[in-house]
Amino acid sequence: MAFHDHIALKKVDTGKYHVTIHDKYWIVAGPNGGYLAALLANAGDLHINSPNRQLRSLTTHFLSTPKLGEATLTVTTERSGRLVNFLRLELCQNDKTILLGTGVWGLSGDSPSSPNLAMPNVPPPLKCPPINKLTEQPTRLHEQWDIRSAHATEITQASIDELGPDPDLSWWIRPAVQTITSAPLIVAISDALPPPIFVATTLLRFVPTVDLTVHIRADLNTINWPADEWVLARFVTRHVSHGFLEEDGEMWLSDGTLLGMSRQLSVAKYNR
Repeated sequence: MAFHDHIALKKVDTGKYHVTIHDKYWIVAGPNGGYLAALLANAGDLHINSPNRQLRSLTTHFLSTPKLGEATLTVTTERSGRLVNFLRLELCQNDKTILLGTGVWGLSGDSPSSPNLAMPNVPPPLKCPPINKLTEQPTRLHEQWDIRSAHATEITQASIDELGPDPDLSWWIRPAVQTITSAPLIVAISDALPPPIFVATTLLRFVPTVDLTVHIRADLNTINWPADEWVLARFVTRHVSHGFLEEDGEMWLSDGTLLGMSRQLSVAKYNR
C-alpha cells in the first residue's frame, strides 16, 4: 500500500471521519507523530474540498499516544475568510482526545521575490549512501521510506552513529512505494527521520513530541513534483534546556523548490 492509502479516511458525516490506526508507522511507543499529523492534514483537505485552498499551516498537539484500531477525526471550521480558512481538528479514540490541531488553508497570492532561502548544497541522492541503522531498534516507520544520508558521497551502507556529533542533519527521502504527492506527505516527512539530537549525545534516545508545526511554502498546484522524486530534508536542534528541545526543518525538491518548513518542541528524556 502507498502512503495515500495509509492515511485514507472514511467520511461518516459533515466534518467527521473514521480512521484505522495501524502499525506501519510505529516507532518506540506508538505511531509516528508525522503520520498522525498527516491524518489531520488529510481531514482538513477533505473538509475544505477546494483545489485552490491548500494547506498553509498546521499545528498538532500530541496529548496522548493512540492505540491500534479505530479512531474518529472531527473537523470544525472556526472561520472562513476571503483568503484563508481556519480549521480546528481533533482525533479521538475511545472517547478520549488524542490529538488537537489547528490549521490554515488558503489561496495563493502575489509576493515579493526576495528574500529567498537557499537550498543546502549536498550531493544528489544517488551519490549518497543508504542508511542501514537509523535507530537502536528497527521500526516499522522506516520501512515505509527510502532514506539516504546527504553527509557522505560513497555508495556504502551507513549508520546514524557515523554521521558525526553536529545535530544538523540532511537526508534524501521519498516513500518506499510511490504515492500521490501532497501536503499531507510534506507533513509526514517533517517527522519521519531520527531527531538530530541523537548524534550529539547518547543521553537522549527518546524525545516525544509535544507539538509540531508545519508550514507549506510551495504552491502544490503549479510545481513539478513527480511521484518518484526525492525530497531533501534538513533538521537541526540548536538549544536544549529545562527538559525540552526544539527541532527545525526544511524540505526541498531537487530543483530548489522549498516545499515546507517545520518546528517541533519535544521532551528531552534522559536514558535511565
